[in-house]
Amino acid sequence: MPWAKFSDTSHAHPVVLAPAAFTDWQPPRFTQTDLVNLLAGAFARLAVQSAGYTTDYVVKAGTVATTLGDNWLHWVPLMVRAGYLIPIDPIGGEQAWALHNDSTHLVHIRLKDEIEWEKQRRADNGNTALIVPVRLRDGDGCRYCGRIVTWGDQKGGRGGTYDHVTPGRPAATPDDLRVSCRQCNAARKDHPDADERIPPLPAPTEPHYGAKTVALLAEHGHHVRRSKTPRPATQAAPAPTTPRPGRQPDPAPRTAPRPRRQRDPAHRDPAPGRTTPTPATPPPAGPRAPRPGPPPATAPRDPAPSGTPRQPTRQDQHGLAKPSNRLTAGFGSPGREGQGTGAQPPSPATPSRNGRPRGRRGRPRPPKDDHAP
Repeated sequence: MPWAKFSDTSHAHPVVLAPAAFTDWQPPRFTQTDLVNLLAGAFARLAVQSAGYTTDYVVKAGTVATTLGDNWLHWVPLMVRAGYLIPIDPIGGEQAWALHNDSTHLVHIRLKDEIEWEKQRRADNGNTALIVPVRLRDGDGCRYCGRIVTWGDQKGGRGGTYDHVTPGRPAATPDDLRVSCRQCNAARKDHPDADERIPPLPAPTEPHYGAKTVALLAEHGHHVRRSKTPRPATQAAPAPTTPRPGRQPDPAPRTAPRPRRQRDPAHRDPAPGRTTPTPATPPPAGPRAPRPGPPPATAPRDPAPSGTPRQPTRQDQHGLAKPSNRLTAGFGSPGREGQGTGAQPPSPATPSRNGRPRGRRGRPRPPKDDHAP
């Protein structure tokens, strides 16, 4: 595909800035900046036309006159002086110029030979009469580095390509092509001494066939089996170990896994700085004695000694010791004295954590005090 690509720094190229120093010309209402922009734009149009018609940086008088307009004979000497145009021999009796060829810093135009070679390579890569024998012979291994290529990858370095044995010459037989990864193919380019720079490997005796290669060969009558072995050049083999002098070599690997040892929880390894605790003596066989439970919640307290002032109880603190606040014994009778509601049946006490019964509001119920007034 033809194209022209301008460098990112082309606006500061010496050829582009050269017209800014022209002071001996008569500008018709133009400044130095206008002259720089005018000549740069004319050169860009000539470069695009040369790329589109694959003239290899060559433009004729008709193209220049169409681009610069009626006054083109006035602008051509300035472009030649700046370095945009280089006069060459006439082509077909017509005056011609060569554009400034700086593909790195100014503009890169694809040459006609590059485009034709790209078309030839695509034609060779799509010719099944060539690529099927090549894939059958080389498999999926690169003939230069040995690693497995990936067919269909258009960007990665491991994408599968076909490299021409003789750069720049079309392939006539399958011997003119080799399977190559994109990285090795790009490194070889079109150098005449490519085989000396990157020598090829011999054809594999047992090629590695992937799924896409197996399907391609099956479509053309070659039925091969997909490789099950590890891919070559992708998994490194373990290095052989040499036993030390006087040391027996390691035994053969076990075929069955060693059973995991079950440890007794009572015999754990002690922490650093601690000793292993001695296991306790098991109790004698026989019926176990009942464990002592918590004291009864309603056990009466010992009366205070005579002559000792009585301490206020929890009933006194909550006002339950007064007769007016006590619940009547009769069920269904009026509750507290002076109240017009009947008493409700007592809810079962819920034992708390300390063994004492819990009240209705979640508080422990105080024990009864028989000595309350």
